[in-house]
Amino acid sequence: MNKYHLFISALFSTVDATSSTRSLQNYETINGRSCFRSLDGMIESMKDLAAKYPDLITMESIGESYIKKNNPRPSDYGNNMRYDLPPGYDIYAFNVTAANSARQSSEKGKMLITSGVHAREWAPPELNARFIEMLVEGYSTNADITWILEHNEIHAILYVNPDGRAISEKYPDSYWRKNLNPKGCGNGVDLNRNLDFMWGDTNGSSNDPCADDYHGPSANSEPETQAVVAYAKSLFPEGQRKDDPENEMNQAFGEDITGVYIDIHASGGYVYYPWGHKDAKSPDDEALQALGRKINYFNGYKLWAGSQPDFMYETSGDYSDYMYGALGVASFGYEIGDDFQQDCSRFEDEIVPINLPSLIYAAKIAMKPYKEVKGPDVLEFNARLLNGQLRVSAKASDSKMVNSINGFPDHSSGSQIIKAVHLYLDVHPDDYQEGDDNKWDMEVVDDNWDTNEETVGLAVPTTGLSSGRHTVYVQAVDSRGYKGPVSSQFIDIPQNSNLRGSH
Repeated sequence: MNKYHLFISALFSTVDATSSTRSLQNYETINGRSCFRSLDGMIESMKDLAAKYPDLITMESIGESYIKKNNPRPSDYGNNMRYDLPPGYDIYAFNVTAANSARQSSEKGKMLITSGVHAREWAPPELNARFIEMLVEGYSTNADITWILEHNEIHAILYVNPDGRAISEKYPDSYWRKNLNPKGCGNGVDLNRNLDFMWGDTNGSSNDPCADDYHGPSANSEPETQAVVAYAKSLFPEGQRKDDPENEMNQAFGEDITGVYIDIHASGGYVYYPWGHKDAKSPDDEALQALGRKINYFNGYKLWAGSQPDFMYETSGDYSDYMYGALGVASFGYEIGDDFQQDCSRFEDEIVPINLPSLIYAAKIAMKPYKEVKGPDVLEFNARLLNGQLRVSAKASDSKMVNSINGFPDHSSGSQIIKAVHLYLDVHPDDYQEGDDNKWDMEVVDDNWDTNEETVGLAVPTTGLSSGRHTVYVQAVDSRGYKGPVSSQFIDIPQNSNLRGSH
């Protein structure tokens, strides 16, 4: 079993990964691509999902596309527009979280995922939607998804550029990329060069309105950009932003920042993170590179980042650099698949299964990304009942996920000794109160905490536990004191066990 299948099998064991595929039968899909809902079909399906699960997902319009806001005439586009103009659209954001959680919104970690920035890239919005559906449908059946939604908010914008998407779907041969702003050349602005961080740097964008990477007339000039920026600012704390982001870009944000941002694109098989506007490391590279490497552990994508061997070219004014440089969040992008108009076979068989677990991993650390990504990961976690005991085993590693790329030097966060693995019953580690009796130190199998990978176990008597479902949480700690991501499983105590509360 390879490293991808190990995590995928564990994650999908209690989540029906085919449910989204089946649901496509009920909604309009792109002609020739039955695996991708069309723009209209997707919006309809998301409205239905929100109606079915009102306590888990909400949907709101955060702005309008260029056409809906400005109502241009076909003649405004000159000879460069050979297609019927779409009607214009709202830009929708989705908030996936457990409304019945004890935590208020201000106490929850925030993750924002965008897609559909470039219209011709068909797979990203569908992958984003599959993740939303996986979270909603996995709540209360998958332990990790359940605590993620009780402790975090997962926000998603499926189509940043709905006008362009409408053109791309109706006229596939157009390979339309930009939005529908007619000014200049009649073929739009590249929304991934329009952000107000290193905007206008022609090393990574173009002044030519006819170019694919035209950055627009000014920073944040486009209504689509404005909608996403305003929404992101409403999510991520103002207090972690810098006063002058461009002039302070060499100053680290530090480990106390909160929030994760991911922008999904196609294609090529890359995960990218700051810096993108230049081939240089960001001041928070230790944490960002660690997360990039751990994402690679799931999907095998090359690292496109400053000072990495697979840095391809500069991109200035893009979402990834902006979200990190201006808002301070852990910011990443995916380039999925191998085609703008991805075939369904590769999408279903490869792209979905290798990327959904990576998004789950990122969601786990949304509250404290720069700290938890440096901590050890819990692997091969198992909890079961046997002879009146709850028996838990796990393998914790500081190095395996972060040092899995062939030819890369060992990462600084992966060389620490595992110092402890803690077991919690029915209380998430972040909610644990010192002195409570539902936390245990797991025992190392070889009697020595002396390596960066340890196998641990513990047997806890079930006497006194009520019948019904319980949640087992495990978290590992390394010798630098970094706590890694939390892993969890449900365990069911049978009613005939003669325990307290079972009669």
